[in-house]
Amino acid sequence: MLKSNKRELLKAIGATAVVASLPAAPAWAQAPIVLKMAHVYNPGNIWFETAEAYAKAVETRSGGRVKIQIAASGSTGDWPASIEGLKIGTNDIVLQSIGTLDRYNPLPGLEAYPYLIRDLDHFKKVYFGPVGAEFIEEVAKKSSFRIVGAGYRGARWLTSNKPVRTVNDIKGLKLRVPPLKMYRMTWDLLGASPVPMGAAELFTSLQQGVVDGQENPLEFIDNFKFNEVQKFAIDTRHIIGAMTWIYSDARFKRLPADVQTLLKEEGDKVMLEASDKMAKLESSLRDKLSKSGMQFSDIDRESIRSRLGGIAKEFPDLAPWAAKFAAVK
Repeated sequence: MLKSNKRELLKAIGATAVVASLPAAPAWAQAPIVLKMAHVYNPGNIWFETAEAYAKAVETRSGGRVKIQIAASGSTGDWPASIEGLKIGTNDIVLQSIGTLDRYNPLPGLEAYPYLIRDLDHFKKVYFGPVGAEFIEEVAKKSSFRIVGAGYRGARWLTSNKPVRTVNDIKGLKLRVPPLKMYRMTWDLLGASPVPMGAAELFTSLQQGVVDGQENPLEFIDNFKFNEVQKFAIDTRHIIGAMTWIYSDARFKRLPADVQTLLKEEGDKVMLEASDKMAKLESSLRDKLSKSGMQFSDIDRESIRSRLGGIAKEFPDLAPWAAKFAAVK
């Protein structure tokens, strides 16, 4: 009897040892995780589709145990309200540009530093290389927000209801800019009269002549139908911006490590795919907007760049980072 009990005990110990030696199941296998995403983009827009692709990739890879619920089209508020929602937990993810975080710390404003990113190839090498990884960690440390991935937004163009043929024509132009310091300072230095304003009221403001113009990527210009209220598109290409997935850094770190890895890897992958799509879309959008009646014109970009040397003086803390970005080959 004793021998029998001893054999049973050894079997139980052996079974326990086998179970202990097995690799741990992914954290999402323990309990479902549902993350709430907010963005301002409408169906048919590339960033709307990118958000859908991210949610699908995460759910598929996790076997349905990690899900992203999307509140699109600004249905839960504009982008500043959505980002504030990350702090209080009403949102888990916001799809927006990196520079929108400059209201929390100047460093994310580097995304809007004029003539810093040269082209798509440089964009990828910066944001998906060691400099980008260092930048992401520093943004998290200084702003308390974790950014995941970077999507090429395309170059920003100036649009106006007045002809702008030279940099001198920018002087006095009432220009809507995002309510972020880097944008405001850029156009101040070029002699414009920048008017910080949210995107929701921009179409009406252009229509009623409250402002003369605005600046955005061609995708944004097309999506918000600015061609209906703007006559001229000027090839300034002064900024190549980056979309990203924004999380609260503290709440992101509270997720299981394997879920963090999943969200980062799939987030990077989807943003790289979106970058290639946007690059193809840019040229077709110019043709589309031209056919709708917008008049496209060139401008001496070097003359614009030469007047923006004061940016480094206005943002001395960003100068070392600007040098790191520019040095990436």
